[in-house]
Amino acid sequence: MKRYIFLIVSLVMNLSAFSTPSAFAAEAGGPMLISIDSPAFRKLVIATPSIQSVGTINDAQGKKLVEEGSQELSRLLVFSGFFAPLADGAYAGAWDQFTKSRKTKESTAWVGDSKGLTGEEYVQWRALGVEALTVGALSEEPGKGLVLSFKTIDVSRGKEILAKQFTRITDYKATIRQYADYLLEAYTGKSGIFNSRLVFVARKTKGVQKQIFISDFDGSNVIQITEGEYPHLSPSWSPDGRYIAFTSYEFKNPELFIYDTQTRIKRRLTNNLGLDSGANFSADGKWIAYTSSRGDDTDIFMTNPQGIGKRLLIEGAGLDVDPKFSPNGKQIAFVSGRFGNPHIFVANLEKGDAPKVTSDKRLTYAGWYNATPNWSPESDKIVFAGYDKDINRWDVFMMNPDGSQLERLTLKTGDNESPSFSPNGQLIAFQSNRIGDGNGKGQGNLWIMNRDGSNQHKLDVKGFFDLAAPMWSTNRKDR
Repeated sequence: MKRYIFLIVSLVMNLSAFSTPSAFAAEAGGPMLISIDSPAFRKLVIATPSIQSVGTINDAQGKKLVEEGSQELSRLLVFSGFFAPLADGAYAGAWDQFTKSRKTKESTAWVGDSKGLTGEEYVQWRALGVEALTVGALSEEPGKGLVLSFKTIDVSRGKEILAKQFTRITDYKATIRQYADYLLEAYTGKSGIFNSRLVFVARKTKGVQKQIFISDFDGSNVIQITEGEYPHLSPSWSPDGRYIAFTSYEFKNPELFIYDTQTRIKRRLTNNLGLDSGANFSADGKWIAYTSSRGDDTDIFMTNPQGIGKRLLIEGAGLDVDPKFSPNGKQIAFVSGRFGNPHIFVANLEKGDAPKVTSDKRLTYAGWYNATPNWSPESDKIVFAGYDKDINRWDVFMMNPDGSQLERLTLKTGDNESPSFSPNGQLIAFQSNRIGDGNGKGQGNLWIMNRDGSNQHKLDVKGFFDLAAPMWSTNRKDR
């Protein structure tokens, strides 16, 4: 499909007012709720002392597990963009005092009980600048197998915010991730992201055709789901995280396929003489919208996941491409060139057995070309890529569903495209070909940033080339 090149005029370029790093909102007596949208956002300072090994687990293997567990928990909290773990040395004395008064060689009760901190301890930890304290213990118990217990104390508010015990553990790191998800939800009010996945396009070696891969949220544990000497493009998740729709040139012509991550079976959805591409599932998973060319026109069609019931959804005088259903099922964003250069539009959908467009509205007016719209999980924001002709760069922008409050999230860092929200709406994955922190162009990689554009960092996906088109799944992980 033709690649669109987008310009955002200089006035729009200057809309890059980022939130500075915090305000915490909380009801009286309740825990802090971190809001990254607050103009005073800053990271929550958290202490994550080493997990304690007790009982029969207190051997070389046990010490290795607790060390790895502590490192993994700290890594996850940093990745979330909400927490700033305090260095161990900053609270070593306070931690020694804390454990001496509680820890025994045989019991983890001190983690599971509801005693929290004494008044004196609260004062001590607050003086160190700690706002939250997470303690953990690892043991092996008859009938329970490997047992991991965690407790997080909200030091600033003076209360325990979370306590969990996991038994019969078979995947240790997955358990750490599970607690990190609980902790993220406790402090933000939104689900965690550490059990979610990414799907993306990449090459395993230079010069070969692009294939589709899935990975964990951070680019680890990569699995290839397509093969063959022909391009595979535009992957998209089903709402339940089980299926992936994508475009393939397997039969010379670009057609839609669907892949089942549980059975690892793919099915062909379309068989059209023209182009079929850019599939996107509806919020209930019952329909797939896609771009299709019939004759001289390119419009948006839809089908069910079995490839039955194909019908026209959006038709215009120019190209209509790149459909994205809103998570609340009320709207669909798309790109249209009906008024000249392609811009972002939103159409309202009528409730019924099948989506039906009742009206549409153009959202972007300033600029050259705009592409790849994607919704936030709450349907309150749209991110998209825009091309600035003056500086010859693609960048990521965000706006409200009515086109207001346009923000620029990237600037002077190479080309930045294909943004996708995390399941909790707090992070954005995107592709960037920046070289280091500069404005030069190099190889495409996957990047992550906070939804306000801060904390931009590359995912460590080794052994691949030209990584592109990341799409974030829901939290299910059926592997």
